[in-house]
Amino acid sequence: MSKLEDYRKTELPLPETYVAWQVFGAGFENLGREGKPQTLPLRPPKPDEVLLRVDALGLCLSDIKIINQGSGHPRLRGRDLATDPTVLGHEAAVTVVSVGDRWREQFKCGDRFIVQADIYFHGLGYAFGYLIPGGMAQYTYLDERALAGDEGCYLLPVKPETGYSESALAEPWACVEMSYNLHDRTVPGDARNRMLIMTDDDPADYLEANPHATVAPRQIEGLDDELYDDVVITQPTPEIVNELAPRMKKGGAMFLLGKPEKDGPVSLDIGRIHYENLRFYGGADGIEGLDEIHKRHDLMPGGSALFIGAGGPMGQMHVQRSLEIAQGPQVVAVTDLDRSRLDHIEARFGELAASKGIELKTFAPEQFGSQAEMDEAVRAVSPKGFSDVVVLAPVPALVQSAMGFAADNGFVNVFAGLGIGSVAQIRLSDLCRGIKIVGSSGSRISDLRKVLKMVEAGELNTNLSVAAIGGLNAAREGLEGVKAARFPGKTVIYPHILDLPLMGLDEIPERLPEIKDKLTAQGAWTKDAEAELLERHLNEA
Repeated sequence: MSKLEDYRKTELPLPETYVAWQVFGAGFENLGREGKPQTLPLRPPKPDEVLLRVDALGLCLSDIKIINQGSGHPRLRGRDLATDPTVLGHEAAVTVVSVGDRWREQFKCGDRFIVQADIYFHGLGYAFGYLIPGGMAQYTYLDERALAGDEGCYLLPVKPETGYSESALAEPWACVEMSYNLHDRTVPGDARNRMLIMTDDDPADYLEANPHATVAPRQIEGLDDELYDDVVITQPTPEIVNELAPRMKKGGAMFLLGKPEKDGPVSLDIGRIHYENLRFYGGADGIEGLDEIHKRHDLMPGGSALFIGAGGPMGQMHVQRSLEIAQGPQVVAVTDLDRSRLDHIEARFGELAASKGIELKTFAPEQFGSQAEMDEAVRAVSPKGFSDVVVLAPVPALVQSAMGFAADNGFVNVFAGLGIGSVAQIRLSDLCRGIKIVGSSGSRISDLRKVLKMVEAGELNTNLSVAAIGGLNAAREGLEGVKAARFPGKTVIYPHILDLPLMGLDEIPERLPEIKDKLTAQGAWTKDAEAELLERHLNEA
């Protein structure tokens, strides 16, 4: 029997110790001790636990946020990492290797899973890789918080034939998928909602469905200081929108009917749009018209899509998705500061785009004499504006720029997380011509399940996202590489190849010639390359 077959069957005895990268506080100096991971005792699982072997782990920019903030990270809820360290890593493919008494009917050794990181138990968040020690280790334990949480079991089963890296990367892909599955409320809520109608017209049509709404003329003077779920404004002005936008409750919606009485900038908290699901709807004279415009949630079929700052791992996922979905855009434009990352996108996805008749264009500042010249070239790709603009860099000014690139009734997807309080100056006329700004954070278990199903059906190749690999001892260097944007895609760590150096896929022909023929013709990672790597280099099963 081969080394890999032994590994998959989990029949070999478990070791007495395992290696893990514990984090003891803020800063890379507190990741491990003296730049090295810890060796910990591998105990049997408690009755309410399962012991999981970590087979592959994707490194994420979110891990850097914990390193930057330490115990101050909001998901750690003040946990003192100095005395109670955790383990980073939430993009994990795992295998059950031992089962506590409570779970013997539900799990057996050899069962494979991926972990839904956003775990909720009795209404509280216990995210994997945050409060629950994650996958930057050879083994990890999960208890009832993950196995019998508020949404049931947060382990999703993986087929035996599915690759480790391709299943682990379903987690970041689920975050991408969720951003195109935001089924927003596009009409005012029911009578329980606190609603304000600002109009100089007869409000009867609005009051019929919301008889308890507050009605006021289109002026700020005399308005109370209440917070609102819904705000309806006819012929809005910048002053009114600026005054009322901060008074919207979490999940609130502002309906901007008709053309603005006058144009000008409005200050929108993009962080609240992203994290608190605020929405601003314009583009029609009536509520029903707004609903028709804004109920779309995915990329416009046959439309044009612009991805701003999309050279990094998550941006490339967005681009790949736009090229692979059944009814996607016909024009895809991509910008980034780094021309080499755009070259990587063209090399990796150019053939796919051509095979589907999709026009793929990439733009970097170094190609042009000025930013204005580059913007003009981008606009020329879709002269009437882009039906979808996705912002992948957390810069408020880019959101403002995205609005200028968007077509009437277009969508601006602010995927890059801007913190609450990140304000962008948006022209009121852009909102009133129907441009909808959306944003999302994380993913739901339904999104992860959908992505895993796509992977296992051969509809999505998450391995195209891999740009670098390494063993567990290289995980810290891998995270430093994530922070420095060293690689143009995801870094995947194999915890049971301890000493595999961190390397880009372009280095494999020289450094790992025994697996170079298992890569694709374009040099992409594959399940066969992974199997050959594990067969030759596994040093602990």
